[in-house]
Amino acid sequence: MQTAAVILAAGASSRFGSPKQLARVGGRTTLEIVAQVATNAGLAPVIVVVSPTLTVPANVVPVINDAPSEGMSQSLRLGLAAVPAEADAAMVLLGDQPTVSRDTLTAILDAARGDRPVVAARAHGRIGPPVLLLREAFGLATEVSGDEGLRVILAQHPELVTEVDVKEHALDVDTPEDLAALIEPCPGCGATFLALPNGAVHEYTGASAACWAAFGELLAREFQGAAYGWIHRHTVDMYTVQHPGTNDRRQRQSVALHLIGLCHWLEHNMDMRQLNPITQRLASEDRDWPWLTPPTTYGMTVLDVLSACDADEHGRAVHAWAESVWESWSAHHELIRRWADEALH
Repeated sequence: MQTAAVILAAGASSRFGSPKQLARVGGRTTLEIVAQVATNAGLAPVIVVVSPTLTVPANVVPVINDAPSEGMSQSLRLGLAAVPAEADAAMVLLGDQPTVSRDTLTAILDAARGDRPVVAARAHGRIGPPVLLLREAFGLATEVSGDEGLRVILAQHPELVTEVDVKEHALDVDTPEDLAALIEPCPGCGATFLALPNGAVHEYTGASAACWAAFGELLAREFQGAAYGWIHRHTVDMYTVQHPGTNDRRQRQSVALHLIGLCHWLEHNMDMRQLNPITQRLASEDRDWPWLTPPTTYGMTVLDVLSACDADEHGRAVHAWAESVWESWSAHHELIRRWADEALH
């Protein structure tokens, strides 16, 4: 079954003070986050209904709502009208819910194999978006008005709806305080991400769960082939020294060795094949490296590299990241250079 995404994002953002759809979290706008979740769930095309002045993400189908003051119902009708004829259904999402999960979309898609034309998420006895409409249910949009969306009409026709239980509905971002409650800075690099309360973390790097997940996404890109993978060693160097963790022996060694590798790359023009044996030899030595007080801020993080669109841009971004990180550690350059010289002899 081909299912399109219809993302409603033409709201006025009156309580936010600026277009909330363009508020940035982790290097992306809230609207970009929702669009990417839809894409990752296999929805296509991704249709985004916006006001005439709002910038839309790349790789989406924009639909302009010239009368956003008429409420969400107008955006809903415009979005459904733009669903191509070959699509069997549409998943309706809200552009101000950046915490909507791919798992929720997948569960709704799976439930659409039943005999009811609507599938909706339900939490705490209340249904809400995301809502999937089979094409035969698109006409429901003509029965809603103002800013009420589909919730009221679906409550009046429970026989049409398959409900999918979720732990919580994705939260709306209506105010700056709403957004602040959803994000957290990484204690290592300082980049901000949507919080992942139950996400996996590395044993000792000191990265937040969301930052660690972003690094995993970057590694997956580099593992896909040589066009990206040639620079993998240097990516690990940068990420490690931006997340030094706490002052104990293992962390001190990790930071020292990766700083040496960073120095060897930038100032000695050494590649991965030359660096790895040196790092392995230093790691095997019974040496207690000193703690280096880390920088308080960084000019680039893993998020800047993730924004690269192809392998060439990725390589340039990693190199720029390396130069930025190396400059951030300038207070320790003299000592690091001495260690790097010693490692070559």
